[in-house]
Amino acid sequence: MSFVDLRVFVVKKNTKTQRSTTVTKIAGATLAVHTTAMRMLFFLAALLTAPAAHAQTLEDLHWLKGCWRTTGDGPAITEVWSAPPMPAMLGYSYTMRDGQIRDWEQTRIEMIEGRPTFIAMPRGGAPVRFRLRTLDVLVGGVGDGATFENAEHDYPQLVSYMRSGNSLTATISRIDGSDPVHFSYRRVRCSSELRP
Repeated sequence: MSFVDLRVFVVKKNTKTQRSTTVTKIAGATLAVHTTAMRMLFFLAALLTAPAAHAQTLEDLHWLKGCWRTTGDGPAITEVWSAPPMPAMLGYSYTMRDGQIRDWEQTRIEMIEGRPTFIAMPRGGAPVRFRLRTLDVLVGGVGDGATFENAEHDYPQLVSYMRSGNSLTATISRIDGSDPVHFSYRRVRCSSELRP
């Protein structure tokens, strides 16, 4: 269906606009819709397409808690998240290769200016902040996800976590999603040395 013609007519009386009507010819037919009705349609469309209003808190991210370890060949990466009774979730990760720790990182998620913020400190270095971009909390534990962003950082600019049951996928990429690196984890039992 193509728009053949689009015109706006204004009916005036005593130099005051009493009403305006939009007339659109669609495939040869003329359809008149009052401005008030059009505004109502735009309002309803905005309501239907807007994300659900949801207070984003640290409790919304508690699905990340636990011990996670990469699967498959290559170095084993272990990531641990806890949610102690404080205004932050604490985390860390380390990479084992050939029986030795080759890399490590401290992390936390805390509320900054009313929004959950992921903070990474690779090898204990200067903190890099990533503000929450999207949060997906699905009913029944079928899946949860969170994406954090920092367009000012060189790489990564996006940090995403997606959980489905006992599987967790972490992805880092550029702000447009290019150059992604994926890490696939499985939930593991937290040994005594991993527990906070």
